[in-house]
Amino acid sequence: MGKSEKFIITPLVYLLTASAVPLPAFCQEAIGPETVITGTSEKAGKSMVSKRVKTSDTASLLKDVPGVTLATGGGVSSLPIIHGLGDDRLIIYVDGMCLTSACANHMNPPLSYIAPSNVNSIGVKGGAAPVSYGGDNIGGTILVESDPPVFAEQGEGVKESGSVSTYYRSGNNSTGAAFSGSVANSDLSFGITGSIDHANDYKDGHGNTVTSTYYESRNLGATLAFKGEKSLLTLKAGHQSIPDQGFVNQWMDMVDNNASFINLGYKTSFAWGKLDARAFWENTYHKMDSGKDKLEIPAVQTGMALMPMETRGIDMGYALKAEIPFAEKNILRLGNEFHRFTLNDSWPPVAGSMMMSPNTFLNINDGRRNRYSVFAEWESKMSNEVTTILGVRDELVQMNTGNVQGYNTGMMYAADAKAFNAEDHARDDNNLNITTLLRFEPASNATYEISFARKTRSPNLYERYAWSKSFMCSGMINWFGDGNGYVGNLNLKPEVANTLSISADWHDSAGKNWELKVTPYYSYVNDYIDVNVLTLKSTGNTLQFANHDARIYGLDVSGKLGLWENSSYGHGQLSGSLGYVHGRNLDTGNSLYHMMPLNGYLTLEQRVAGWTNAVELQLVSEKTEVDPLRKEPTTPGFALLNLRTAYQWKNLRLDFGITNLFDKFYYLPLGGINYDQNLASKRLIPFESVAGQGRSFNVGLTQTF
Repeated sequence: MGKSEKFIITPLVYLLTASAVPLPAFCQEAIGPETVITGTSEKAGKSMVSKRVKTSDTASLLKDVPGVTLATGGGVSSLPIIHGLGDDRLIIYVDGMCLTSACANHMNPPLSYIAPSNVNSIGVKGGAAPVSYGGDNIGGTILVESDPPVFAEQGEGVKESGSVSTYYRSGNNSTGAAFSGSVANSDLSFGITGSIDHANDYKDGHGNTVTSTYYESRNLGATLAFKGEKSLLTLKAGHQSIPDQGFVNQWMDMVDNNASFINLGYKTSFAWGKLDARAFWENTYHKMDSGKDKLEIPAVQTGMALMPMETRGIDMGYALKAEIPFAEKNILRLGNEFHRFTLNDSWPPVAGSMMMSPNTFLNINDGRRNRYSVFAEWESKMSNEVTTILGVRDELVQMNTGNVQGYNTGMMYAADAKAFNAEDHARDDNNLNITTLLRFEPASNATYEISFARKTRSPNLYERYAWSKSFMCSGMINWFGDGNGYVGNLNLKPEVANTLSISADWHDSAGKNWELKVTPYYSYVNDYIDVNVLTLKSTGNTLQFANHDARIYGLDVSGKLGLWENSSYGHGQLSGSLGYVHGRNLDTGNSLYHMMPLNGYLTLEQRVAGWTNAVELQLVSEKTEVDPLRKEPTTPGFALLNLRTAYQWKNLRLDFGITNLFDKFYYLPLGGINYDQNLASKRLIPFESVAGQGRSFNVGLTQTF
């Protein structure tokens, strides 16, 4: 970052610190003051529509939430990160379904299975989240809910409702459309949703095409619901097809992804309390190979990077949760959950290739990961000012897999396969999670909270069972987008994070005019799953997953300030957020991979009559803390300016915006390396980061009925 850029960013960072804000936190509970939920009210729903116009990637709806950043994947497959911990270190529920990436490169993460047009609300919980919000994570929980079923009022008869929407974005010639419709009486409801999103490669701020950033995604779903006097039974089913999605920071692209699910939920209340039950099944067929852009690279045309890969993953499980009020102002939450993930990852032989034939390469053969959980949580309103929560969750994680084989019995594969097959693959982890929380509200304009959590996560199937040390094969195990190869480790221990979080929230009594929230946090992680080097190379290294101790700390600052309120200019508000995180491997002294540099958002918004107008400023400092073992590149700082406006007339809404108004060239701090460029330049060293998207004109139209 040049001196002029530093001069621009410094005063703006100071301004952010003085007047930053989170997204409105609707429907907060005592156990969730850090929850950020959007789209659960009419006002928030309009905000969600504005975000949908800018993206087809559900994860990016969270990009301006304090503490949340995104690791770049495909156009609909970014990986969310909370306080420096992301991907499988988070637990993500989509309509109560706990989903898993069924891919060695995590091209189909959980949030990719729901289109932004179908999102009603997203809740975010940090690493000290209560145990009732899920286990098997050390970074936090993301809860995504689609639109709830619609029912008619008693005596209203049959009620019909729905919406249609469409959009266009010039930056990547992205087009899409979505629809929803429902018909219901007071007891029975049936609804359908559908969407299609398509985009070409985007251009960076210099006007150059960033290849392998195209995508196409199709989603279709249906909901059948029955409502009783005190109960709700919901059956949801859906199918997703992604026929193409490029990954500029990966050796491979997604060439097909088909997933189907069934999700049954039941909620009811009794004299003793509430019961919430759910069962689900989700099936994914996934294929990777060199996509259309990589096939135009001469090195790929000679067969250098052709490697078809096929994966089938199945998630299934159930959850039973009870909420029991007792004594006065006390709630007991009890739960039992089961989650099973099975995975078969095989790579068909390549005709005419000596190294990749004649056998099918078995990468993960009959992989199984079963998780059994029980939890108990006690929430007590000790006084009008003090609320406490104490929770304990115990989980048994059982993992196993079958024997493997290489493409042939040559030396390149035989030794690794023989050594792996000779080992006992079964592993059992008994993981204990404990959370405590104290919330203090001494007055109507201040809230203080301190929480501590001991959270545990077991390795995923690839971290334990990816077996080949050959770079041609280990290079296919890479959800980091860094150009290295990764090898599993049967002896990995679960990660255990001890997290302390303190939050102070000052606001006006009504919570409308101003707010300032400051949240420092600290995590010490025993047996953090990082890497050791097996082979150093001038290009990508061969790395093996290994346990190390790590430390992560940071600070979130957010706030809002009402600037004016009158009949002529409506309501004006300044809002923003600021985030800082620092992570260190305490054994090696290196920075942890993908630590976001100092960053913030600042938004000036006006609401008048049917108009909503906003100017948004995104600020990112230079990235200098990088992991040398992964050859992680540094990136300069940047500032981006976005404009948006929207007009609501009855049931019709028009959105228009410009992202990256000045067509600024910048690199994505968490974008990984440009692997396409590396292939095209015949292994250019060092790797170059992925450039961000240049200016884009975005327009969207939504009609509800």
